[in-house]
Amino acid sequence: MREFRVVLDGQGASEDLLGLARWLREDEFVGEAAKVTLPAAPPGPGHMGSAFDVIQLAVDSGFQVANLALAIAVWRRSRPAPPVVAIERAGTRVEVTGDDPELIARVVGAFESNRDDELPA
Repeated sequence: MREFRVVLDGQGASEDLLGLARWLREDEFVGEAAKVTLPAAPPGPGHMGSAFDVIQLAVDSGFQVANLALAIAVWRRSRPAPPVVAIERAGTRVEVTGDDPELIARVVGAFESNRDDELPA
């Protein structure tokens, strides 16, 4: 299994994470191929917790990173003020800031180059 993390920057990121997680679960290609979870962030001083700061995706070796990048790009397009979304895995971080084919290819290339560190299923 491989694990990806999706993080958002900016104000309202926790609420946006909930919407993006729902979007990814409902996506035809991502939702069927990945287990999408929202682990609770540790509470800050004086807070009770339950905020979210990351989406985790557990995927098998057949998962297509392009589908994740495309789903995020389409979700961003649906937002009035699209936040910067970063995909992280094994020390690699790539920001999704648009939906052009070159960006999607860059995202795929960044993560395809470190496939050799997969853990056996």
